[in-house]
Amino acid sequence: MSETSAQPTAEQDVHAQLAELGLRLTHLDRATWAGVNARSSAPQLGPTNGPGLLDWIHRVGSLRELLVAEGWSRLDKYNAGLVRHPDKPIVLGTLQGNRNTGDVSAALRSDYAKGPAITAMMRDNDHDQLGLFDAADEHDGLKLWFLVTYPVQREDGLTVLREVSMPEPTPRGQVIDRWAHRIPLPPVEFTRVAPPLFSDAPREVDFAVVLKR
Repeated sequence: MSETSAQPTAEQDVHAQLAELGLRLTHLDRATWAGVNARSSAPQLGPTNGPGLLDWIHRVGSLRELLVAEGWSRLDKYNAGLVRHPDKPIVLGTLQGNRNTGDVSAALRSDYAKGPAITAMMRDNDHDQLGLFDAADEHDGLKLWFLVTYPVQREDGLTVLREVSMPEPTPRGQVIDRWAHRIPLPPVEFTRVAPPLFSDAPREVDFAVVLKR
């Protein structure tokens, strides 16, 4: 009787790729939830960018809190809200993508053009998808990865599309649209309970969270 090894499922492959970076999906889930939970608390008459800003602040804070507890260190270079791996030259930040976030067959673009700070941080990134994690073992420069998210409002709540990806070096003042590596993650769905998530009702909101796997 011949013995054959089972092929890893797509979900197992994602977990394995994240593990190479020292990440766990549960940490990324919790950071995503923290951001959306903060987004919903934005004052009704606050600035229009308030919900997105609160989302980013709490997503960064939660992600760094979870990873620092596992040996990572906060990196405030350029005030970009980054966190650095304890052993490998890997740095993780957060970034808003577009509607193709999480779909590696479609073109991913950053929501905004990048300034000199992030441009400088990307200069040692990879230029292609060869040798997925080989470069992470070369201590000649930091490799900047992002937890890329994109919120899509639905009639019954919010879906956050996600991936963890490394952009290729990108010139200053341009959106990021070339990627060396992309690891798609399952989206997270936030379903309104009561009151509605984005109505004029009071902002005390509870969420039922269902992960699409």
